[in-house]
Amino acid sequence: MLGFLKRNLRNTSCETETNAYISLVRYNLEYCCTVWNPHRKNLVHKVEMVQRRAARFTTNRYHNTSSVLDMLHNLHWETLETRRQKLQLTMLYKIIHQLVEIDPGPFLTPTKPRPMLPHSTRFLSYSTSTDVMKFNFFPRCIPLWNNLPASAAEAHSLASFKNELSGLLF
Repeated sequence: MLGFLKRNLRNTSCETETNAYISLVRYNLEYCCTVWNPHRKNLVHKVEMVQRRAARFTTNRYHNTSSVLDMLHNLHWETLETRRQKLQLTMLYKIIHQLVEIDPGPFLTPTKPRPMLPHSTRFLSYSTSTDVMKFNFFPRCIPLWNNLPASAAEAHSLASFKNELSGLLF
């Protein structure tokens, strides 16, 4: 799809190319990412390389001395891995607050409240022995959730939760 954009969007503005990338390419890369999230480094790297190529395309800087990290920073694009983590946390928020039709009862066990913990909505982590379970949605998201600051984890609405997530670094 990125090759299609390169062939058909010649001599267009950076904004047009960015909008085309976000709507056609990144949308496909993030489709079902709450369920499918690569955990092996080589797969994460392959997915990230698509965005790196898109950054070169949108800024029209193909020289090997051009820094892709600077391009990504100037375009204000987060890494796809960070975006996937935020989308997973958003889905977990929806599950906890019953905004989707998934019963949290069988999957989430609240911990006992302790004053030293960052927030009161913490859950017990899964103890897994296989990679199939270890990299599943709940075992992967619960540690991320438990490390959230209280302002995010105890947000009163989905919009405020997303707003809190946007300010966090992963």
